[in-house]
Amino acid sequence: MKVGLALGAGAARGWAHIGIIKGLEQLGVKIDVVSGCSIGAYVGGAFVSNKLDELEQWAYSLTEWQVFTLLGIGFRRGGLANGQKVFEKHHEEFCVPRFEDAEKQFTVVATDLYSGKEVIFNTGLINQAIKASCAIPALFTPIEHDGRWLIDGAVVNPVPVNQCRNMGADFVIAVNLSADFRPQMIDKFEREHAENQLKTDEFLEKNTTGFMKQWFSSSSKSDRPEPPGIVSVMSSALEILQARVTRSRLAGDPPDILIEPQLLDVGLLEFERAEELSKKGFEAVERLAEQIEFQLRNPYKD
Repeated sequence: MKVGLALGAGAARGWAHIGIIKGLEQLGVKIDVVSGCSIGAYVGGAFVSNKLDELEQWAYSLTEWQVFTLLGIGFRRGGLANGQKVFEKHHEEFCVPRFEDAEKQFTVVATDLYSGKEVIFNTGLINQAIKASCAIPALFTPIEHDGRWLIDGAVVNPVPVNQCRNMGADFVIAVNLSADFRPQMIDKFEREHAENQLKTDEFLEKNTTGFMKQWFSSSSKSDRPEPPGIVSVMSSALEILQARVTRSRLAGDPPDILIEPQLLDVGLLEFERAEELSKKGFEAVERLAEQIEFQLRNPYKD
């Protein structure tokens, strides 16, 4: 039986993928094919290159200031950051150059900015594919590829179960990092979500100077509430969109196992919390261990 792993989008939340993969390996699950979207592609690339341990060690070492430096925040055409250092680090230390060099079949998903079509990468250079898949709208500059401008795959396919099926997987384990945006969760934790989004604004405001602060700031000296900062608006809107697209896609093509770690309090850019997030991912696998083991032994039973 061929087992596929679909790693979903979720920005900093994606470090949970590391713990999830480690948890599955501890259960003895052999992954044959991997599909990734956005941060899922970033972590997936290291996994299929047998470099997950190296990525984990680096991610655990990140500080808030290092995150800001790596993202390359600053005004530029098409986005607020270029992320060049993040992708160079991945290319040089955590990933093989080409899909053909990977130890497992690997597919990366991006989105054509103008047609809205899903763009699939499974041959050629991995680095270019991951940069396109991670190009969060308004945060990262779109990536030009073969005459098309590409953005984050989460816009059309946040958890690419279908791509595992297309690679021949008989059994698909999917990871959804947007479970906290289900309607019942929003009703219960609306205040926490608002506070979570403000973390992103505070991070950017703290690490920028001069006129750039006005773009990121949501603070006010008056009693009247100020609207959230630009990045908070962008990230929250994208998360809502992503959660709804995910529910639709998973309903149409459900995985055999769905792992949904609870990551309610994690901001878009809190990449310095990698160790904590990885642990949450590992714990999510532990909670489903019996179900995973049973279904892998009996894949055609309800």
